[in-house]
Amino acid sequence: MATEQRKYSLDEIRAYKKRSLAAEVWRNYKKSPSAMVGLFVVLLLIIVAIIAQFTFDYSKDIVQQNVRNRLQPPSANHPFGTDQYGRDIFIRVLYGAKYSLSVGIVSVAISCAVGSTLGLIAGYFGGAVENLILRFCEIFMGIPSVLLGIAIMAAFGQSLWVLMLATGLVYVPMFARTARAAVLPVRDQEYIEAAHVCGLNDFQIIFGHVLPNSMAPIIVQVTMGVANGILTASHLSFLGLGVPVPAPEWGAMLSSGREFIRDYPYLTFFPGLAIMITVLAFNLVGDGLRDALDPRLKQ
Repeated sequence: MATEQRKYSLDEIRAYKKRSLAAEVWRNYKKSPSAMVGLFVVLLLIIVAIIAQFTFDYSKDIVQQNVRNRLQPPSANHPFGTDQYGRDIFIRVLYGAKYSLSVGIVSVAISCAVGSTLGLIAGYFGGAVENLILRFCEIFMGIPSVLLGIAIMAAFGQSLWVLMLATGLVYVPMFARTARAAVLPVRDQEYIEAAHVCGLNDFQIIFGHVLPNSMAPIIVQVTMGVANGILTASHLSFLGLGVPVPAPEWGAMLSSGREFIRDYPYLTFFPGLAIMITVLAFNLVGDGLRDALDPRLKQ
């Protein structure tokens, strides 16, 4: 009795390949203990940031002052102590995770969207277009990131959304160069020439065929970009140009506690520790993704 073989459609084959690739990446990613620790910390931070928004009242628990409790050392009632206004630092650090994560994620979305598009166009077309985009990136990269962020904040004002925009624009050149480098080995492949023969225009080829095959380094850069975005936003907030007070953004908390750092070091220690752990966690995730997407880089 002959066995009837099922014919699979092209869409089913593509879906199976995508599932197989995702499973292989996850299998490689799990081999790194440090990457798994980083992923656990990132997920924990996201959960904490969400829960804190529903657990604490902003006007009562975050900004309300209590001078009788000012500058209390860490204790059972106040695990991280209280600041110069009597506000609980532990609660403010938990609530402030929302600001740092929001800035990191939104800013990297801006820089990835703009920078990757520029990099794809530069790498695909080459020639004068590539030179123009690369010179633009070199000019921006020649300006210190914090200084560029200060200029943008000064031009557009001080708010959370402007901080996200400023931080995002700072890292556009980084994504542009990453995307361009990823496109160069792809643009001369035979399937790109076949797409031309089929009558697809350049932008259909770029976003339909070049981009999907250039995603690996961009994905890694996204995780690294979140860490860089959080760090840059903290720098700007430390200089008084970030989220307006009394919002408990970690960089702003560092800035407000620096006057008391000698006698009350916990005012700056715990916000600084939160920044360090968050940046380290995203960097560990980025390293793990890099090794998982291309295991040869690890060798």
